[in-house]
Amino acid sequence: MRYKAKDIARELGVSPAAVSLVLNNKPGVGEEKRQEIIKKVVELGCEYLLKDNSVAKGDIGFVIYKCGGEVIEEYPFFNYLSEAIIGAIEENNYKMTMMYLDKNMPMNERYLAMEDFRYAGYIIYAVEMYPEDMEFFTRLSAPCVFLDNPLPTLDVDAVTVDNYMGIYKGFEYLYRMGHREFGYIKSKFPIICFDERYRSFKQCLKQAGLVFHEDYVMRVGYLEAETEKDVERYLNGCQKLPSAFLADNDLLACRAVQAFKRRGIRVPDEVSFVGFDNRPICSFIEPKVTTVQLPGNEMGELAVKALVEKIEKTRGYNVKYKIEPELIENESVRKLV
Repeated sequence: MRYKAKDIARELGVSPAAVSLVLNNKPGVGEEKRQEIIKKVVELGCEYLLKDNSVAKGDIGFVIYKCGGEVIEEYPFFNYLSEAIIGAIEENNYKMTMMYLDKNMPMNERYLAMEDFRYAGYIIYAVEMYPEDMEFFTRLSAPCVFLDNPLPTLDVDAVTVDNYMGIYKGFEYLYRMGHREFGYIKSKFPIICFDERYRSFKQCLKQAGLVFHEDYVMRVGYLEAETEKDVERYLNGCQKLPSAFLADNDLLACRAVQAFKRRGIRVPDEVSFVGFDNRPICSFIEPKVTTVQLPGNEMGELAVKALVEKIEKTRGYNVKYKIEPELIENESVRKLV
């Protein structure tokens, strides 16, 4: 058995935080308790947890890759994900350094920023990344795990949400509620996970024997002012509304709900909505928006697990984890049958 800090804490009946302080040779634990923890570490044969061994392994770099930044900068899911990653990294007795990397930085500056600190490995928050951005990361000597982006055409370690299942659960819920005319709110900002969700929407229609109507697709800008303007333009030009919309994410769904209400269109009495992400905004507007919840804790923990396996050479091949999201029923869907 390969022990972790939480296992030592459980054996001794102390907090994981106290064990972490001792393992990393930091103050905050009394000398008697410190020696008790060190003795237990030796008894269990897991001296590799002590700082002298873990320092040699290097830090883990948590890289936020930005290509415009519109998605990341207003994405509360990123905060939940970060907390899970930090906790899992500490449990594995590594340290984490967070850094931002912009696509517009010259290649040599990006390379120096990441290699200067001799990281043991990297978790790349890649929601804004496209395959053509990968050339830089293939030149790094340390292993990488890509997070929140399936990168379907590349053989890399990646952890992402199952976008098809997320859309399917929203679609199937609307279908059970009697809806047969479906629209979709599609972001103009190019994001792979958004593209996957849109393709999944069309696949769900096909599997249900329903017709895809281009006129029911609302294409909107990602910034708030752009979204509102594009929703207004759509409403001014449409001949008929579907009974329900799914959306790339909650932000677009909630903005559309508010725009529809300003036009006197009742939600959900006249049109129903289902978002994606389970952002706090879903509970702040009226009606509360039904959505799909992303599994942030599980994604963060799996990303660290996958990276540690590569760093410690316990796995020599690449893996892709897809985590299934859950439907969160709120008030934005009307039952038709």
